[in-house]
Amino acid sequence: MTTKKNKRFKSAVTISLLVSLFFVSCYPLTTGAIKWRIKWDKKLIASKNEFLKDTILVSENQPNIILIVADDLGLNDVSCYGHSTVQTPNIDALAKEGIRCTKAYATSPVCAPSRCGILTGRYQQRCGFETQQMEFYPTNIIEYLSGKYMSQKDSSWVVVTKPHYPREWEIVKQGIPPSEITLAELLKKYNYKTGIVGKWHLGKDPDVNIPNKRGFDYQYGCYGAFTLYVENEVQEDIVNYKRKSFESKYQWQMARKDDAMIYENNKKIKHEKQYLTDAIRDKSIQFIEKNKSNPFFLYIPFTAPHEPYQAPLGLYSEEYVNVKQKPKAVYNAIIRSMDNAIGAIVKKLQESGIKENTFIVFLSDNGPATYTKVATSEPLKGGKLTEFEGGIRIPMIFKWKNHFPENIVYENPISTVDIFSTVAAAINIEMPTDRVYDGVNLIPYFSGQNATLPHDKLFWRADHIHAIQKEDYKLIFSTRDNWIELYNLRIDPNEKNNLYLLMPDKVKELKDDLQRWEKTLPSKPMWPRIMDHRFVIDGKTYLFPS
Repeated sequence: MTTKKNKRFKSAVTISLLVSLFFVSCYPLTTGAIKWRIKWDKKLIASKNEFLKDTILVSENQPNIILIVADDLGLNDVSCYGHSTVQTPNIDALAKEGIRCTKAYATSPVCAPSRCGILTGRYQQRCGFETQQMEFYPTNIIEYLSGKYMSQKDSSWVVVTKPHYPREWEIVKQGIPPSEITLAELLKKYNYKTGIVGKWHLGKDPDVNIPNKRGFDYQYGCYGAFTLYVENEVQEDIVNYKRKSFESKYQWQMARKDDAMIYENNKKIKHEKQYLTDAIRDKSIQFIEKNKSNPFFLYIPFTAPHEPYQAPLGLYSEEYVNVKQKPKAVYNAIIRSMDNAIGAIVKKLQESGIKENTFIVFLSDNGPATYTKVATSEPLKGGKLTEFEGGIRIPMIFKWKNHFPENIVYENPISTVDIFSTVAAAINIEMPTDRVYDGVNLIPYFSGQNATLPHDKLFWRADHIHAIQKEDYKLIFSTRDNWIELYNLRIDPNEKNNLYLLMPDKVKELKDDLQRWEKTLPSKPMWPRIMDHRFVIDGKTYLFPS
């Protein structure tokens, strides 16, 4: 009898504990859990719709626009920038036929915010796209602690102390807000045919911010931050390199699921067996062939050389002979594959007789992912995720036959937000007047008509990290971790000599300039970050928002 009572008691206790655990898991971790709401600017949406409602016909001689964006490509990864072990002859050819910019800057050191700045011509902070959008957020204490433990098994990642518990419908709203005018939407107003072939990473709400809803007539590629280069993880003609880290394991596990799936005009492609860089090449060529008789805008955001690292066997073997290190050989082969694809796309323009009337821009979205220990930004400080030079200084090349000088090196600071304004000026189209544009038309600067600096100041902000570059000086600091660094980039481009204590007046001047800019922005990002990445650079530990 006693045994039965004990069993019933134990069962009751177990059930009680399970019920308690369930209710605890549903309850916020602390009373300080941050409320999260994404609010769109309805007034700006209305003015945008009014601006775009009428289509304006353009003449047949209007230039085609091709915008090629590499993913996490550094200066050291392009041979025409002088530091690379991998050869990029087709990218180099664009530079030889156009303008190679040596002080080009991304508006963010991480993919999604940077791409928002590229496609809108505005600092992405103006619309709240300040930090990387996240696919997953914890919904309760159990998920929060599990995520914190899993991420911190890799000591580089740090979960923020205050949790966020957003709802699924809020997560889906992340992306370019509907109030923003993308370059595709602007050019579509002027009767351009528009296409995107490659990585989107700017929202996945099918009603609001997938490519087909943001001005693109045609779409092929993935919606998320990454995807496998081939359908299967193991394939005879492919060489993989897997890092032992939290983010790398996650990327391989995702494979081609969810945001990593391949879509074509919002329809899932169940089995894309072609190497993705080659597929991006072929889809781009098909788009050119179909639209060669009309002005078109083709946005080609390659996934290369972003993780997960998968390289064609033939190119890997060639690179291994040079570097004899599997990780570097895989990485180099991925870049070479992209370079070959760019060469094939340019060749198609030539064969179609439209190369000379095509305005081409090539760039990277941010600096190289140095935390992978495969890519390097040296001698520049830092890399992707950091606002040091290695994270925001990127390769950028402009080519437009008979309009830009050839084989020119441009050494003044420019920004990715300039692309929007320069393209608009090249086509001589009207810019919307209901919003601030931060970009500059670079045409008179490239032609030599304007010898001044395109920008007297450049700005960055991501959560607790703030930075400004003005003339020779760059100030960067963390409002949370209380460190401040000041550098003279003219004499110290690698950011080794911190002048903060020696030049208090310059620090104050730059802080004042930065604060004036920040007063024009929303006070907070539209959605929260949940993680920082820990870097140890020159013996000092930094945390940068991911």
